[in-house]
Amino acid sequence: MLLAYVLIEKRLGEKRNFPAMQVELYHSITIQDHPNTYYHMANKWIMCALLVCMTATLPAQTAPQKNLPATRITESVKIDGVLDDVPWSIAPAADGFTQYGPNPGEPGSQKTESYILYDDNFIYIGARLYDTHPDSILKEMTERDNFGNTDYFGIIIDAYQSGVNGTGFFVTPKGIQLDLVYTANSGGGSSIVYWGDRNWDGVWEAETQIDENGWTVEMQIPYSALRFPTQAEQDWNVNIVRSIRRTREELFWNKVDPAIEGLINQMGTLEELTDIKAPLRLSATPFIAGYIQNVHDESATPVNNWGRSFNAGMDIKYGINDAFTLDMTLIPDFGEARSDNQVLNLSPFEVRFDENRQFFTEGVELFNKGNLFYSRRVGGRPLNYWDAYDAVGEGDSLLINPQQTQLINASKVSGRTDKGLGVGVFNAVSSRTVAQIYNEESGETREFETSPLTNYNVVVFDQNLKNNSFVTLINTNVWRNGSDYDANVTGALFYLRNKKNSYAIGGQGVLTQLYHPEEVDLGHKAALNVEKTSGNLRFWLGYNEESDTYNPNDLGFLFNNNERSFNANVRYNIFEPFGPFNEGGIGFWNGYTRLYNPNVFTSYRTNFWAWLVTRKFFAFGVFSNASPVETYNYFEPRVEGRYYTNPTSFNIGNWFSTDYRKKFAFDFEWNARWFSQEGRRNLNFDIGPRYRFSDQFTLRWNVGIYNAFRTEGWAEGISDEEIIFGVRDQQTVVNSINSNFTFTKNMVLTFRLRHYWSRVKYHSFHELMQDGSLGDTNYNEFEDNSFNSFNIDAIYRWRFAPGSDIFVVWKNSILDFANESHLVAYSYRDGARQLFDLPQTNSLSMKIIYWLDYQALVN
Repeated sequence: MLLAYVLIEKRLGEKRNFPAMQVELYHSITIQDHPNTYYHMANKWIMCALLVCMTATLPAQTAPQKNLPATRITESVKIDGVLDDVPWSIAPAADGFTQYGPNPGEPGSQKTESYILYDDNFIYIGARLYDTHPDSILKEMTERDNFGNTDYFGIIIDAYQSGVNGTGFFVTPKGIQLDLVYTANSGGGSSIVYWGDRNWDGVWEAETQIDENGWTVEMQIPYSALRFPTQAEQDWNVNIVRSIRRTREELFWNKVDPAIEGLINQMGTLEELTDIKAPLRLSATPFIAGYIQNVHDESATPVNNWGRSFNAGMDIKYGINDAFTLDMTLIPDFGEARSDNQVLNLSPFEVRFDENRQFFTEGVELFNKGNLFYSRRVGGRPLNYWDAYDAVGEGDSLLINPQQTQLINASKVSGRTDKGLGVGVFNAVSSRTVAQIYNEESGETREFETSPLTNYNVVVFDQNLKNNSFVTLINTNVWRNGSDYDANVTGALFYLRNKKNSYAIGGQGVLTQLYHPEEVDLGHKAALNVEKTSGNLRFWLGYNEESDTYNPNDLGFLFNNNERSFNANVRYNIFEPFGPFNEGGIGFWNGYTRLYNPNVFTSYRTNFWAWLVTRKFFAFGVFSNASPVETYNYFEPRVEGRYYTNPTSFNIGNWFSTDYRKKFAFDFEWNARWFSQEGRRNLNFDIGPRYRFSDQFTLRWNVGIYNAFRTEGWAEGISDEEIIFGVRDQQTVVNSINSNFTFTKNMVLTFRLRHYWSRVKYHSFHELMQDGSLGDTNYNEFEDNSFNSFNIDAIYRWRFAPGSDIFVVWKNSILDFANESHLVAYSYRDGARQLFDLPQTNSLSMKIIYWLDYQALVN
């Protein structure tokens, strides 16, 4: 929860192209000459520590793989959560579950038995989860795909036995379902099963029952929800999982060792599945949506403006063959997606927003390889959005300037062959977007094109290799109609592990091409890293290089290019209980960066952290980082070749989290940074209490208070030679309330309120000198500002049939940027009071989605 200072995009004339500069992003600190003393001393320490890692530790050994014969049945199984059907009595039991934590390798405190059956259409998983105190089973209810304070049971399937990719299906004692997609890097942390992609939403069935012996589970997973080879007889890698929340035990049928990185590479085997065939996978999800919107503005005439709209479309899913699936969305609607977290942005970078649209979050693990695909570019801000303001002349007024392009359709094809080759193809088309400019003298309205008709395309080839390794080739392409430039990016990456899964080497190479009418801009990226991936003591060494012309941002996202960086970390984790603690860890990170062009030093930083979890599950940690030498920021001036000299600094902080099993829990974090400049410092707090009123209703409140005193940053660019910096105080307060009331396992009401307020007050202004220092200036303009952002998202969701939902959504939005002396809110209280006077938008929508499955209709 460390603070990232980002801002509302104050025009600055920026586009998504990079100037040939570099920035120290995280702390905005940057040096010019070679601080060899500090650099070599730190790297001697790192090299010694790595030598100890390589020579004094033994690689962790993978546990023997368990096997379970699959049981084919001809009788039907009723999915009611009661294991009274005859087929369950003939299936061998998967038992002998061991802990991943808190006591790795020890047997579970409660007995667990699970059974697996299959027929021509489904795989069935049953479980008897014994509990000597069934009245103490924790069973909080939440929305789907989000477990709370509850037990759970599930199965993870890697049908291709790749050791890299898998699919997980989980259910709680109250029947809340969660499904995930795992990739090579899934695993780690205290809740290892959560380290997958929860955005995938499969259609499968599960029922549970709590009785005097514990609880029972029956799951029915259709083959249409899985991908598997076409062989007549095949084995699958599987693991079966149970969580006992009140003891914080996470149990696996096949042992998962926390000292070994990864989850999918530590699976057992389900043997001898015969004569199963993937069904014709064809489904359609048509939807209709209606919207009513009100804009209330006390200063406008009329005060209330009303609007309404109606939308209809369809998502289609088609199984091209046993392995590959086509997903399409036609005239998409994303009205139920959560509102973006708007922020005040004082940096030279654009804000990165999360992707909340389901089509772009579901089943996109292949396309996210190499971090070259940022789906918010699709249907995002028009390419020439800011140019519309430049087109406004004397006597003109800008009537309409759409902030998003209209997405016409999108489709993706993805799957994996029997040989482990994953193939993904993504394509989307957005329509032409125009701004409207009105001329008062002529009375005419003219159009200004802000984005042409645009096609987005991504192609990925991902080959599984031995030892849970992979190699990937990815290409992204953006084609624009007319004279605007086109973009093409091609990247290759690899990750190779040794047989014992103790060491790995990875790398990436990327070429970017921007096709302008008269020239082609080429840029490149190269990265290589070596790491020790198992054992208590681990290390990571990496080098990254991005040229000054490297630009993947037409379909990807990168804050800055023009960088050479070397990073190394050493960490030691204790996974087994010791003394009064369950687990803990300590680590050290060292980072050194230079510009790519020209090849000059920019920054050197160090970071230290340590953490512990007590046997009462109270977690706490400390951290610190430092820039022991002056650093040089080549991005903050907004002019190529200019830089700002940042002073040395030191930061320290700590955090703690109480036991989430309790009705009341509390998170807290603080950090403070001191600079060598007198009076310059940062002080930040994050506070997060939560209270569980019942198993159906939980309330969470988070407040962040971030203070930056006498910071120095860009204020105005008079010319390339005259750049104005300001000494300023910035205070930011973020208040958010999240709650959900779960009526049944298929019906939930979620509520989210967020108020963001930030203000900037300037003490003085200075001219940026050629040596990066600040000098005197006559500049004395008013630059104080404040920003208010308020959002409410209240979403009622009822899953009334498999894969089918009704959404009723209320959204409230207030957004205001003030930069005039009589409008700036200098205190949080003033900012909160202003909300009642600012224009606000309220919308109420209803969306009905119905899932039509070919197999269900035929049956």
